Amino acid sequence: MARGSLRRYDVQARYAIILALVSIVPLVASAGLAIRNYSSDIRNIVYMGGSKWLPVFLGFLSLAMLFSFLGFVLGWNSAGQRRNEKSSWSWVAFFVGGGVLMLSFVVLIAFVLLRLVQMPAS
Repeated sequence: MARGSLRRYDVQARYAIILALVSIVPLVASAGLAIRNYSSDIRNIVYMGGSKWLPVFLGFLSLAMLFSFLGFVLGWNSAGQRRNEKSSWSWVAFFVGGGVLMLSFVVLIAFVLLRLVQMPAS
């Protein structure tokens, strides 16, 4: 069997911890974009209609969701296996991936509820 095969539980644990920890970066980026554009005067997340802000924000959020979901699932699959020497990595990836996934949904719901599109003046 190949050294990097996903059939081995210790390899799954290694990929899970990497994916779960990498998913933190796009979550922080998307939350930072949302906080930067939050206007406390009108209590909304304000962005221009024709700008690239929305695709960048949703791209970061989708990357965070994808990486955290993969880390969560790989950690969950390999956590209790007897042949896994890195079972603690699997548990960390399981909880970090689940936490980042939950926070990604919180940021998405906050954006949907608080968004306000400003149309550029013509």
